[in-house]
Amino acid sequence: MNGPAEGKRSAMRILHLCDQNWVGTASTFVKMHRRFGHESRMVTLARCREGYDEDICLHLPFVKGSRLDMRLKDVVARIHGNRRKWTTEQDLRVWRPRSPVEATLFRLRDRLWERRIWEAVERHDLLNFDIYHLESGIGFFRDSRILRDLKCRGKKIVCYYLGTDLRDRGVIPEVDALSDLNLTCEFDHLGLHPDIRFFYMPFETEPFRPKSGGGGDRVRICHAPRNRRFKGSDIIIRQVRELETDYPVELVLIEGMSHEDALATKMTCDIAIDQVGDMGGVGYGVNSLETLSMEMATCTQMRSDLEAFMPDHPFVNVNRENLKAKLVELVEKPELRESKGREGREWVVKHHDAASVVQDLYRLYGKMGWMREDPKT
Repeated sequence: MNGPAEGKRSAMRILHLCDQNWVGTASTFVKMHRRFGHESRMVTLARCREGYDEDICLHLPFVKGSRLDMRLKDVVARIHGNRRKWTTEQDLRVWRPRSPVEATLFRLRDRLWERRIWEAVERHDLLNFDIYHLESGIGFFRDSRILRDLKCRGKKIVCYYLGTDLRDRGVIPEVDALSDLNLTCEFDHLGLHPDIRFFYMPFETEPFRPKSGGGGDRVRICHAPRNRRFKGSDIIIRQVRELETDYPVELVLIEGMSHEDALATKMTCDIAIDQVGDMGGVGYGVNSLETLSMEMATCTQMRSDLEAFMPDHPFVNVNRENLKAKLVELVEKPELRESKGREGREWVVKHHDAASVVQDLYRLYGKMGWMREDPKT
């Protein structure tokens, strides 16, 4: 963990924009900016169903993940099929409408959103921030009209990619062309964009305490997927269920809960499994950071290049072939579970401490001439 900031920096106005505050990362950034004396706001296009913090929420329809959005995607899929035809520019996946029909739907959505967005822009003075941090590389509108205006005003635009953005959708070309800096907390994104920097995801460990454990005769193994296909949930569920017949284990499936309830359930568990399978191996996210911070032995699939990138990682590296054997070892060796748990929390504090990550970001901003030390300090 890095030390305190070298000096007080001149106050900046930093706005974070995201479709939803999916895993609380945007609100963590905002909290840290405010702690360091900057003015910061978070704009979400819609409320996250898991109940993460909100600031300025526009409550727009047809936002990614909403029921209306999923219905619209079903219509488009019936017309065009599920697979997107990628446009490749310098090995970069670039989003384009698949047809005039899809392009028209996005234009209609922009028109539907227009009044509510401009009302929020006026009410909250959203055009007068210094840095615009776009989570998932999204703008207010798909046609990027506001971002073009901000760029003309000399504002700085940062695209912050996390989750499946670059894997499934690719960049929105108009946004990518306007971006001054591209950041990611996903290792595999380094191979999906020719000009992107890796930053550890900011995470606050202070609210987390060591897990209480199941407290019974059975070892509780939790799995908390948002996307079962991506997490390899069918493999995980089947193999843990098979173990239940021969070992004192219990599968705890955490789905469809508020974030608060999910955390409470995790606290009663002994082992966590993040992901395995053909879609796995690309890293970890907040789900794992939470269980590691609870000092819980956490299993996930780590590709060899990812292990080389972070050789001190605390994960139990699993795949579909060795998952059962690794779990049996953890079940039979409680001392191993405890040591991996302690190692996990120490690693999260070392690499993901929110204050340290944000100060590293400020140092990068300083090198780019966006942020300067206050000469009065």
